[in-house]
This record gives sequence, structure tokens and C-alpha cells, in this order.
Amino acid sequence: MNIPFRLALLLAALSGFIALAHEIVWSRVYNFASGSSAQALGMLLGSYLLGLALGSLWSRRWQDNGPEGRTGLRKLARLIVVSNLAAYLLVPAVSWLLVKIEWPQTLPLVMACSALIGISFPLLCDLAIPPDYRAGAGLSYLYLANIIGSGLGSLLTGFVLMEWLTLWQIAAALLVLAVVIGISVSRAAGPSNRGDYLLWAASLGLAAAAPLLYWQLFERLQYKQEYFAQPKFTEVIESRHGIITIENGRTIYGNGIYDGMIETDPRKGGGLIRPYFISAVHAAPREVLVIGMSGGAWTKVLAHNPEVERVTVVEISEGYLRLIANHPEVADILTDPKITIVIDDGRRWLRRNPARHFDVVVMNTTFNWREYASALLGRECLELIRSRLNPGGIALWNCTGSGRAINTGMTVFPQTMIVSNNCLASMDPLVIDPERWRRVLAAYQLDGRPVYDRQTAAGRADLEAMIATVTDPDYFRANFMRRDEMQRLYGAEPIITDDNMGHEYKFTLKDTSRLRKLLWLP
Repeated sequence: MNIPFRLALLLAALSGFIALAHEIVWSRVYNFASGSSAQALGMLLGSYLLGLALGSLWSRRWQDNGPEGRTGLRKLARLIVVSNLAAYLLVPAVSWLLVKIEWPQTLPLVMACSALIGISFPLLCDLAIPPDYRAGAGLSYLYLANIIGSGLGSLLTGFVLMEWLTLWQIAAALLVLAVVIGISVSRAAGPSNRGDYLLWAASLGLAAAAPLLYWQLFERLQYKQEYFAQPKFTEVIESRHGIITIENGRTIYGNGIYDGMIETDPRKGGGLIRPYFISAVHAAPREVLVIGMSGGAWTKVLAHNPEVERVTVVEISEGYLRLIANHPEVADILTDPKITIVIDDGRRWLRRNPARHFDVVVMNTTFNWREYASALLGRECLELIRSRLNPGGIALWNCTGSGRAINTGMTVFPQTMIVSNNCLASMDPLVIDPERWRRVLAAYQLDGRPVYDRQTAAGRADLEAMIATVTDPDYFRANFMRRDEMQRLYGAEPIITDDNMGHEYKFTLKDTSRLRKLLWLP
């Protein structure tokens, strides 16, 4: 035996921990770069596992232990540091490549880095397990240690480290840990040479330079080819739920894709007719449920509706609470007694609270093609929402231009209409009352000021312009759509269910031109 077996067990566990920690970091990077595409994790994981398999195969080239196994130990020590150095540099390298190419084209780098990582464990087994009748048992123990370390790497990195550390801090910590392991293994093989010292010094120096190497990382990952023409983010919030970036202090992106604006004034655009519109079709929207809060603008608008008594918000990412606290325009929703904010999954919360019923349920849903979007746009979720509506209650959710999402809503609710890009639905007839809407809008106040100041000519004109969206036929056609028109345009679209997952997996075998481009084929 060339290495004490207990030490080998520890190294097996540590190698598994670091390998899976890197995989979690890369998963976050590719999830962000793809805008939370459902395909990103599968493509990354496939590249990662293929790389590990190739690394295991190539490890036979290094399985020459030399006198007393010291040559093998030295090789193992160097491989641990080199492989983790490559893994550390992968993220900034990919971010710069995305300025020129698409994210799937960078996956060969993931494969190469994971191949380097994959060499270490087979080499460790060769060093630690003697070729005798106990070889099978020894391999099983090492493999178990590696699996335990891998599990801890995933759990601790994904649920603990990403909650308290930034991405560059995690990457730097993993590299420093790898250097410490490499030094310890190298010392066990005897005196180190000059090359080892240079490798360690270079690796630690690069770890210390992480803030510089990862500078504007998320701008490159998000803007890609437009990186040089776009402004730097004014705020970046990282948590175990994902990455929130803010552009120009008001435009919000969640995991690399547009997720709303910090804006409550309906005169400044941003589709704010939608949260203000509920009083046009509901006479007494006292209980409101908001699934997905984002920057809190819609929640504030709904809570300040003079007819609303209580707003319950279910938001899956706690990072948005930090975002809202940093912006005075919406910060008051965190202390508003009318608002209760729960950090949870929307569907899970509804299932766990069957006694709660609402006059209005609002979901400003994300883009229909993103991962997990069908969990909110699908038939099962809409049926759950329908069961929680009070008599006469309405549901409002963002279909983001999906005909499938629109037809799914028509399948679940007998009464529907389109408001901007949102589907408005109910079990009872949807009747627009312009006069009631005018009264409610006239009574609306935000931050102690009227939304429409009827003491001024401009305020009165703005109020009438909003009411005209439902009274003027041309304006109505531009902003709304009745059910008969929805049926004509989208009635043949397949509905979204938990089984078919809607638009999430949009690549088919017919997409050969795009597939060839991603694979660098002519």
C-alpha cells in the first residue's frame, strides 16, 4: 500500500466534495447565462459526466507509481492543484467567450475541466488499494467516501455557501482548499521541487485575484455580445435561490432574464395597467394573493388599492426582500400591516393552506420557456388557483405571449379575457365597469400622494386617458382581447400540463440548423 488507507478515505471524500462543489458553481453560471433555460442543466450535467468518464479513462496514463509510490503521490498532488486551477478559471473564461459565441458552444471547456478532475479519484484508488483479495472491499470504501463527499459538496455549496458567499468567494475558497490538499499530499511523497512551489504560488495568487478575474462577470454572462454597449449593474444580489441583478437602479433581472421594474406610476409604462385593472372587473377585491413578488411594485400597487384589505405574497426567493429593502420606492411593503410576505413555492403554499380563499390571485409569471414556468402556467396550477377563489373571484397571470398558456387558461376557466399580455379569468362573467374603475383610480394614493391628482388638468387628463383604454374601441383593441377572439386565435393550441412541461423543452430534431450552429458544424 502506497498511502495510508485512512488518508485515502479523507482524500476521496475531499475530492468528491470539491468536484461537486465546482459542478454546482458551473450549474449556477450556465443557468444564469441561459436565462434559466430548462435545457441548460441537462447539457451541463451531460458534459460534466462525460468529462469525468474521460478523465477516469485517461488516469491509466498516470498510474505508474515508481519507487515506493512516491512518483504517483507527486502526480496526484499536482493533478489536484492543476485540475482545480482549471476549474477555477473556467467561469471567467466562459464569461469572456460569451461575448463572442453562444453558451452551449463553451461546454467542451466544462468537459475538459471535469476530465482533469476525473483523473484524481482513479489514481488515488491505484495508490491506496493493494492488488490482493481485499481490493474490492477497499474500492467500495473509497467509493463510499467519495459519494459522501460529493453529497456534502452539493448540499453545502448549494444551500449554505451560496447563501453567505458570492460566486467568486466560493471559487477562490475551493482553489485554496485544493492547494492545501495538494501541498499535504506532496509532503507525504517527500521533498517538493521548485515546480511545485511555483504551481502553489501561482494558484494562491490567482485565488487572491478573484475579485479582479470575476469583475463584471454577471454583466458578461447576461449581456453577452452586447456587453461592451451596456451599463454596469447598479446592484447584484446573490443567494442560494439565484442571482438578482439591477440595471440603472430600476430594471430587475432574475437569473439573467428580465423580471420586472421598480415602478408604480401607471403613466410611466411598464404594463402597470394590469395591477390597477382589477377594480374594473371586481367590485370588492378585499383579499388578494400575489404569487411571485419580484421587486414589489405590483404588490405595492395592489396593497394601496382603496378597496383591498389584505395582501398575501408568496415569493420563492428571499433575495428579493433584500432588493426591496434597498429601494425606498417599494421598501414600505416590508412593514405595511396589510401585507404578509411568505417565502415559499406558490403551489406548495396553496396546497398547505386549503382554507385560504381570495377575491383576486395575481401571478406576474416569468417567461413561458424558462425552467419551472409550466408549474405556474399549467392546467394543474390553474385548477388549484380556481379552487381558492371566492365567488366572483378573478385570477390574473402573465402568459408572456404563449398561445398554449392562453388556451390552458380558457380550458380551466369559462370566462377569460386578455389584459395586455396577461390572462384575466373567472368562473363568473367578466364585466368591465368604467365608472367604478374611475372612482377607485381617483381614490388611489401612493406614498401619501394621489396617483391621479384631479386638482390639476394634467392629472384629470391622465385619469381619463386610462379610462379610455376600456371605453374607446381603438384603445380597447390595442390593450384587451375578448374570449371569442382568444378562442379564434389560440383555441387550437395544445394546453400546458405537468406532464408535457409546456415550452420548457423547445428543441426538437427538426431544429437542425440551430443544433449544427451550437455544435460548430457548417
